[in-house]
Amino acid sequence: MMFTGGSHTKKRTNNSSNKKSSSQDRIERSRLNCQEIRVRYAGRPPPINPSRVRQIVQDGELDDFDGAIFTNGIARRRGAIKHQKVHEVKGHKFVAKFFRSPTLCPFCKEFLWGFGKQGYQCQLCQCAVHKRCHDKILGKCPGSGKESQSTIYLRERFKIDVPHRFRIHSFMSPTFCDHCGTLLYGFFKQGLKCEGSKRSPSPFEDTTPTGSTSASRRNSAKSSTSSTDESDSSTEVESDSEVARPLTEPPARNRPKFRKYGAGDFVFLKVLGKGSFGKVLLAELKNTECYYAIKCLKKDVVLEDDDVECTLIERKVLALGTKHPYLCHLFCTFQTESHLFFVMEYLNGGDLMFHIQQSGKFDEHRSRFYAAEIVSGLKFLHNKGIMYRDLKLDNILLDYEGHVRIADFGMCKLQIYLDRTADTFCGTPDYMAPEIIKGLKYNQCVDWWSFGVLLYEMLVGQSPFSGCDEDELFYNICNEKVAYPRYLSKEAISIMSYLMEKDSTKRLGTPYCSMGDICDQPFFDGIDWKRLERKEIEPPYKPKVKHVLDTQYFDPGFTAANPQLTPVDKDILASMDQVQFKGFSYTNPNTTD
Repeated sequence: MMFTGGSHTKKRTNNSSNKKSSSQDRIERSRLNCQEIRVRYAGRPPPINPSRVRQIVQDGELDDFDGAIFTNGIARRRGAIKHQKVHEVKGHKFVAKFFRSPTLCPFCKEFLWGFGKQGYQCQLCQCAVHKRCHDKILGKCPGSGKESQSTIYLRERFKIDVPHRFRIHSFMSPTFCDHCGTLLYGFFKQGLKCEGSKRSPSPFEDTTPTGSTSASRRNSAKSSTSSTDESDSSTEVESDSEVARPLTEPPARNRPKFRKYGAGDFVFLKVLGKGSFGKVLLAELKNTECYYAIKCLKKDVVLEDDDVECTLIERKVLALGTKHPYLCHLFCTFQTESHLFFVMEYLNGGDLMFHIQQSGKFDEHRSRFYAAEIVSGLKFLHNKGIMYRDLKLDNILLDYEGHVRIADFGMCKLQIYLDRTADTFCGTPDYMAPEIIKGLKYNQCVDWWSFGVLLYEMLVGQSPFSGCDEDELFYNICNEKVAYPRYLSKEAISIMSYLMEKDSTKRLGTPYCSMGDICDQPFFDGIDWKRLERKEIEPPYKPKVKHVLDTQYFDPGFTAANPQLTPVDKDILASMDQVQFKGFSYTNPNTTD
């Protein structure tokens, strides 16, 4: 029986060592004032210790405390994460995976290769099978029973845990691992072989779990992420001065005709954003004066991450968003052989993360206005049975008038009505609710927790929870209380404390909440919700956009790039299963004539 050689576990070390402070610096923490705290953390954003801040405020040690500890601001953007869908069969925990090298399925003895034969891999024992084979497994996962009570009893009773005698072996011909199906690489000593076994038994046979090999013991559950980056090609970018528009006109001044659109109908002008998913481009519809933001996804990345369903859900929610003023509106979707395209309204006011980084924080009036429009959009989604799950500053954009739009619906979950729940671990770590972190079932209440974190960041300019790594951050979210600076009003503190309630059944925004409806909270006194939904309330801030191609509210590192798509390798294109994207193309009748 052959197995690939064991992988070496890398240990993360912290290079920064605790240095001894000078005698003048050895003063009691209780006597530190705001200026001393700022000096000690100069040059790096310090993690907030909520317990310490509350103690300082309650003990009256900082009589003039005005939130100086919270003045470092949000210095970076935070990406969302999502664990893959897990298919549990006989103890195996299969997740979809793209295999870049020839891999043999131990069940049907056929190769897994290309997007058309993308397979599953167990997170525990690393065995790889076709999608069509994963539900036909008869034997249990070796990793699922190695720590069971019966296994521990037998191991301690008889002191026997060596069913195979593995030795390093040099294979003279191409050989595949009998467990994970991967080709054993190298010219000599490519892997391990059992001395007492002349054949290579299938890992799906119902054998005793005590036979777990040293290689499979070292394998741990992994979350598959894609780090595919988009590269740029050379092309000329149209000058900003060529097209000038008054500030009172939207980027799309008229409604195009209802028809099927394709890549040849648009001219790409600038890059607005870029990530592992692809690019967001500013484009002009040919022979019109309509400008749109086009989100371009690489099909190979979508297939590799098993995100086809999420992409189709995003299209459905975007199409639904045209019925509400504070959701991003979809114009159309289309596809090419290598890419998927979402054509959306161009929101040239930038996102709230950009504005927070520029101004540090918002005043209460401005924060209240943005929060009210976000509440209106969230309640619309929840009434439609949609759970958003990725509410953050980066996903709230401003239009040319200063009104907000909720964008990026790739994390949405549909049909969450009544007692239906979800359990997927997804979202941006700083905004995750405690029930997501703990692996509990949850519903739309997680959006109201994220809304409380977002409101805190707008008012304070700092995240309510922090940590040196994700483990510490998640611990603080689940256990620590939030510290509020003194300059916040009682109404603001009250609504944020209700929103960031760790017990999801008591959280503000949930049905039958004892605090009432979120729109009736004192913080929103003075908001006429009917006028708000008709966009009749004047925004407190209007973006100073000079013309339609003015991208001053977007990262210059993106806008300076060349607006072209990266070509995909012909071999990858030939192996793609295009059937999975059938029905993706769509033209929104609500935004066309």
